[in-house]
Amino acid sequence: MLEGAPGTGKTALLDELARLCDHGGARVIRARGSELDLDLPWGIVGQLFEGVEVPDEARPALDMSATTADYAVLQGLYRLVVGMAADAPLVVIVDDAHWCDAPSWRWLAYLALRMVRHPISLVLAICSSGRCTGAACGEVITQPSCRKLHLGDLDLAGVTRLVHEVSGRLPSPEFSVACLRATGGNPLLVNRLLSALAERGATPNMVLPDQVARLGANVRASVVITRLRRQGPTVALVAQCLAVLGNDVQPAVLAELSGLGQPEVDDAVRALGHIGMLDDGVVADPEISASVLDDLTPAQRSATRLRAARLLRRHGADHARVAEQLLETSPGIDAWACEVLDRAARAAVARGEYEFAASLLWRALREPQTDPAFLPRTLRLLGTAELLGGLPGATAHLREAVEHATDSRTRAETAISLAFALDAEGAARELTDLLCDVEAGLGPGEEQLRQRLQAQLVMHSMSWPEPAARVTAYRHGVTEGHALAAFTLFDALSGRLDAKAAALALEPMLAEQQEPLSERVLPYFMSAITMTLCDRFDSAIMLLDRMIAQEQHLHERALRGVAYVMRANVYRRAGDLAASRADLDTADEYVREDERWSTMRMLGLSMRVDVLLEDGRLDEADLLLHDDFHDRDRRCWAWATVLVSRGRVAQCHGDHRTALNCFLAAGRHVAAWPYNNPALLPWRSGVALASAAVGDYDQARRYADEELALARDWGAPRTVALALRVAGRVRADQSGRPMLEAAVEVLRDSPVRLELARALTELGTHLRRHGDNASARTHLRDALDIAQKCGATSLSAKAYAELVASGARPRRMRQTGPAALTPTEHQVAQMAAAGRSNREIAGTLLVTQRAVEGMLTAAYRKLGISGRLQLPQVLKGR
Repeated sequence: MLEGAPGTGKTALLDELARLCDHGGARVIRARGSELDLDLPWGIVGQLFEGVEVPDEARPALDMSATTADYAVLQGLYRLVVGMAADAPLVVIVDDAHWCDAPSWRWLAYLALRMVRHPISLVLAICSSGRCTGAACGEVITQPSCRKLHLGDLDLAGVTRLVHEVSGRLPSPEFSVACLRATGGNPLLVNRLLSALAERGATPNMVLPDQVARLGANVRASVVITRLRRQGPTVALVAQCLAVLGNDVQPAVLAELSGLGQPEVDDAVRALGHIGMLDDGVVADPEISASVLDDLTPAQRSATRLRAARLLRRHGADHARVAEQLLETSPGIDAWACEVLDRAARAAVARGEYEFAASLLWRALREPQTDPAFLPRTLRLLGTAELLGGLPGATAHLREAVEHATDSRTRAETAISLAFALDAEGAARELTDLLCDVEAGLGPGEEQLRQRLQAQLVMHSMSWPEPAARVTAYRHGVTEGHALAAFTLFDALSGRLDAKAAALALEPMLAEQQEPLSERVLPYFMSAITMTLCDRFDSAIMLLDRMIAQEQHLHERALRGVAYVMRANVYRRAGDLAASRADLDTADEYVREDERWSTMRMLGLSMRVDVLLEDGRLDEADLLLHDDFHDRDRRCWAWATVLVSRGRVAQCHGDHRTALNCFLAAGRHVAAWPYNNPALLPWRSGVALASAAVGDYDQARRYADEELALARDWGAPRTVALALRVAGRVRADQSGRPMLEAAVEVLRDSPVRLELARALTELGTHLRRHGDNASARTHLRDALDIAQKCGATSLSAKAYAELVASGARPRRMRQTGPAALTPTEHQVAQMAAAGRSNREIAGTLLVTQRAVEGMLTAAYRKLGISGRLQLPQVLKGR
């Protein structure tokens, strides 16, 4: 018995068997079943003995006058085959035996029980998905002498061999893999795919994998449709209903849509599995469904889809499934259709399926409506979906929604969405006028809406100068409500608040335990920025973690990217470069490829450059800054961060004149904004260092002193220490020492570890150059240790070089942490972390247990831990 799915080569194998038997002198009789034979008694037997003289008792079977398989008929047929085998071995072959009629099955079972005494072989082929459940079939299959051979699909090697044999060319590995994916390794489909390629005049290695996939889907659909057209009208009807309903269909819905009884539907579904349309009850390929529906006229398809929508809705299907059917119907349905489309679209936006949502809303707009609120509401949702999905038409639809808004709340909420679209297009002036005009139209009882509009204006002012100027013009005190976070940030950036006052103003928000629902995303973002500038890193991380943990409220992919970029900035400022790098990698998936969001894309780029420079990977940082930038990019505030990054890279190359020009250009660029807080972008420090490097010490001190004064007004430790460090560095004489010492003292008890390492390195370098090597070594050792803990390779190398120059002789560059371990110490620590005992470690490494104990003691000291239980966590963070 051969068993296999359609197309696995059962018939081809039987053909080859018949040829070999005939060539070897055996006699072969063959029959092939079909669906028509199921209800035709003795149909298979009639095929086997066509043209053969039969005994009288067996004649009723051949002329089909016998209605039952009684003993006389069965014995007569048996005597016939025994007589045929007397002269030569006899091979009885039945292909597609699962379609065999019941009397023929009974005779095959009768033969199988008795033929062992004669030179007779019985070879049956059945489809693995075919119907073969009768008692007689069971008797044949369970015979001890029955040997079963399962024909499966080809693996990669089998597909490669088949392609080679058929095409005469050895296929490339890429083509073989693509062919296997497109056909599932089914030999029939592989052959049809190769034939389709040959018809197009192409050889296997001339086509791309995606072309193979498309052609494979077409071939599969063509084979299934050919088989389907051989079936009866009932099977075709169920196939059409399945193509309409898709997968995961309730049997009751399928039966009701087809108008058939459940037994008829079940039989049809089994037949569809046999011909390859269904795979485990699921339509095997969308192309098959499309081909099945091509047999219906457009009017028939629309009517069937509408009936399916009504049935699914009545049976409690979710709105998305009902809406999928409505998309393919003609307009003019009852009012329930718009409600379903609207709810499905809102759910699709929440899931991030923006194209699907937009298609649903386009369809809803085609329905006639009498509700005046329907048009602006639907246009707003359509524009929002297009905006979030990066689809065309967002701005136009949101403008239209603002124009048709029937009340101030709808107009304000739509204006906020439109502001994002205008921001993405760089239309800053229109954005500013829009928000201010809508705010002016609000009544006295709509304070919350007013605050939301003001907060939006502040947020967009961080990218464009026009809204920044408007905020400055009408800024007034806001001590509570939605705009508190926005105006606190604005005042912090423009110097109206110091770090302590800004942090204090946001304490109520930090104390809130609410989840960051969609309406609170903006205050959380702005509060996180302010807390970062204040060096309140724990608070900033807490806010950002809340948002990242609730990503379902950040429907826009770019907003998720913003959260990761902002958290990467916090980690970078705190000195955790590994965590910063990881968040930037995640943010790249959301922001870097989306050119609409210039500010976050360039901020992420600048932070990436900073991390690469700290890693000592100058060439990679330089390459990043050669990205193409648009005119829109060069108009937003974040362009200054790119200019500063270019200046830093030029400094690392030793091109201080170019660096100076970049830093000065950054200063000229940000002059259009009222933001003078050096915590945001310390471009003056860059000018000071570059000026000193080219010999202009007067300009260097002037810019350094200006930044130091602004930093002291702000008061955050990192900002003050950075300004002190630069001011001390540009003073080559002893007058710079107190500033460098002050920078170190400011940061001693702060969480700003990387900036502390820089200050210690500068102080140690200054002391060494002025002959105080003993003090220099103390500061440089601390700097080296902190820099290596932060993962700052470049700074570590500088501190190490200065430490050596001061007369110290450090044995290894790394003095603490996992990287300080020798290879053997690290190997021993890893084995101990995996649970190995000292004795097992000693036996593996062929050393004494005392030696293992000594290496573990050294590892504990370098890792700063007390025992082996802490090893797994410490080594994992290596």
